[in-house]
This record gives sequence, C-alpha cells and structure tokens, in this order.
Amino acid sequence: MMFFARRNSSLIALILVSHTCLFAQVLTMERAIEATFSNYPTLAAQRSALEAIRANAQVVRDNRLPNVRLHDQIDVGTANGHSGSYFSLGLIVPTSGGRRTENRMDLASGNIALASMDWEVYNFGRFKAEDQLARTDIAVGESALEREKFGLRQLVITTYLDLLRLHQLLKIEQGNMARVDTVRRITVNLVRNGIKPGLDSSLVSVQFSKAKLGYWQVLEDYRQAANQLATLTGRPVEQMQIDTTFHSASAGLSPLYSEPTNDHPLLKYRDYLAKYRSAEIDVIRKAALPRVSLLTATWARGSSINVENNYGPLGNGLLYSRTNVLIGAAMTVNLTDFRRSSHRIQLQQFRVKEATNQLAAEQLQLKNALNASEAMLYVLQLELKELPLSLQSATAAYNQRLSRYHNGLENILGLTDALQLLTSVEKDVVITQSRALRVQLQKALATNNFEAFFALFRR
Repeated sequence: MMFFARRNSSLIALILVSHTCLFAQVLTMERAIEATFSNYPTLAAQRSALEAIRANAQVVRDNRLPNVRLHDQIDVGTANGHSGSYFSLGLIVPTSGGRRTENRMDLASGNIALASMDWEVYNFGRFKAEDQLARTDIAVGESALEREKFGLRQLVITTYLDLLRLHQLLKIEQGNMARVDTVRRITVNLVRNGIKPGLDSSLVSVQFSKAKLGYWQVLEDYRQAANQLATLTGRPVEQMQIDTTFHSASAGLSPLYSEPTNDHPLLKYRDYLAKYRSAEIDVIRKAALPRVSLLTATWARGSSINVENNYGPLGNGLLYSRTNVLIGAAMTVNLTDFRRSSHRIQLQQFRVKEATNQLAAEQLQLKNALNASEAMLYVLQLELKELPLSLQSATAAYNQRLSRYHNGLENILGLTDALQLLTSVEKDVVITQSRALRVQLQKALATNNFEAFFALFRR
C-alpha cells in the first residue's frame, strides 16, 4: 500500500531513487579493506620507506669494501730541495730533488704511478653490530608497515559500520515518513468531514516536514561516510554500495579471545623499536674499539734527473726507472672516543627505557580494552534482549492509537507521541546493535583477531 500523498510522492520517490542509484557495485567489508591496502597512498609511502631501509643495509655492507686507488701523473717543473720540516696540511706542493748551493731554474720532468689499498679487516665486532642494527631497522620498518595497515583496517571498518548504521536509520526514517503520511491523510479526511479541528491538520503537516528533514539529515551523513569510504578504497562513490548483510542475532555474543601477544602489530612495532635502540648501543660501544687495517701500496717513478744529480733530457722523465712495494698493517684507536661513547650509550639507554615503557603501556592499553569490551558486552546483551519487547510494545501502541484516532477516540497529540515513541525505539535498536558491533570491533582490535568479527557480515 502506498502511503505517500500524491503531491509529495514524486519528491520522496526522487530521493529514494537517487539514493538507490548512488551506488551500483556491492562492496563487502573485507573487500573494502583489501582495496584500501592496495590503493591508499600512506601504505605506498610506507612500502617505499621499507625498501629504502633494505637498500641501506646493502649500503652499510658496501662501506666495508677495501679502498683501492689508482693514481698517475706526469709533471714538469723545477726541483730544488732544501733541508727542513713542515706540516703540509695539503697546502704546500711537495718537490723532490738534490740539494744544491744555488737555486736553478732548469726544468726537470718526472713520472709517477701509484696504486694503494687500505682495508679495515677487523674491528672487534663492529661489523657484526652494524649488521644486527640493519636487520633490526628492517624489522622496525616492516612492523611500521603492519601498524599502518592495522590503523587503516580500523578506519575502514569504523567507516563501514557508520554506513551500515546510517543505512538502517535511513530505512527507519523512510518508514517514519510513510507512517506520518498515513496519519496526515487520515487527518485531512477527518478535518474535511468536520470530525477533527483544523489544528490537527497543521500539526501533522509539521510532523511530516520534520520526518522529511530527519531523512535528509541522515542521508547527508550517509553520503559523507560513503565519500570517506570511497577515498579510502580508491573507488568512485557513485559505483559503490555496501553489503548490508549482518547477523544481528550474534551481535551481542562474546566469542573467546586470547590475550594480546607481541605478534600484535602495535606491540610488534614497539618491541622492535626497543630492540633497535638496544642494537644502537652495541654499535656505539663497538665503534670506539680499535680498528685493524691492511695496507698495501706499489708505485713506479721516473725522472729526468740522473743519479749524479744532473739534469737530462725531459723525455727521460716519462719512463719508469724505479719501483717500490709496501705492505703493512695498522691499528687505529681514538682514546677520546671511549669518553664520547660512554655518554652516547648513557643517552641511548634512556631511549631504550622509553621504548620499553611504551611497549608496556601499549600492552596495558590493549589488555584494558579487551577487559572493558567484555564488561560492556554483558550489559549490551541485556539491552539487545529487552529491545525487541520494547519494539513490539511500541508498534502495538502506535497501531492502537492510530485506530482510535481514526475512529475519533484519540487526539492528535496522543497519536504523535505514539508515533515518536515507535521511531525512537526503532532507532534505539539500531544504535544498540551498532554499539555492540563497535565493542566486538574493540575486542578484535585488542587481540588482532578479526575472524569472529568478519563472520558477522558474511552471507
């Protein structure tokens, strides 16, 4: 039976059609999460950051390769040597030649080629500590990515639940408009026949306007939530419709969940962050220890000055006439590094304590969330059992008052009260179910176990 008045039917039908056509593709909650994981920019940024951390591990390993240098130069210039000492500081061009009583400006040529290698072969475990730090850094990056996914999953589910709640409220508002329009039509007939005063017609017209406004307000909220879900999933809002499958009878059930473990994305990130801080302490300590390096060099040299210290043809300097080889080992230690490292270790130890305390706080929050959800579900189960009785009574009261009003035995205010009470109870059912779902979500988030929660929305 069509309850809308003819002059308003086209308007309401337009609203309903536009709302129905707003979406065309059914999107389940789990598919919405998968789409968000595939398309959302923050996850792409986290993945890129993780790849950078992995690449940095290879950079750290490459830094340990020996330094192998090749050098060759051909020079033409004067060669006047003199006894004395100085610090070169890279500012004075060294020369090498015989010492003479006079300063000569004759040119001499020379040729020198050099190959050298220095390789840090042992440093009392610093390389191993750096490798451990790099592996822990990768683990921190991976756990950060999982934590970002965890937060996005929560946001998608919360938005999806908002859409489900608003969808149910839209149906209630539609039913309310239909009931108010029924009362309005009856009232108009009674007023026309002189059975009811004209005031009744005015009052019910106000109620009908309020019913339409209530529907539009819920529709506005629905579209805002739909836009947010479309942004998260990367899908056009015009081509998306949520799956309204929902096992309401199981909303208040309390599945068993295990205690939060360190595999939880929030705890895993904190745990690896604390391990990373500890690994930094080991690197700082090992960096102050001595370093053992292997050194090798070979060089060849030519000069136009002969062994008698006489200047010869410049071309003679282009040929190599002397070669040398040098092999050695060096141990280097900076004594003041021990003092520096002790203070840096002390600073890092405070950071380790900070990360450990943050892990403990996160564990406590998750455990409290799980315990609180259990307590709330107990009360919600009582509410969910009581609400069907309230809804049945409110429906019966409305039907009785509508019948009495139609027969002239009830006034418009009594009927309006019954109408508002029925709508209020219907909304209470939806809101209570929504609260129960959010508590179930809180339990799933606290334990990182979503199987029982997703089962509520599977066909």
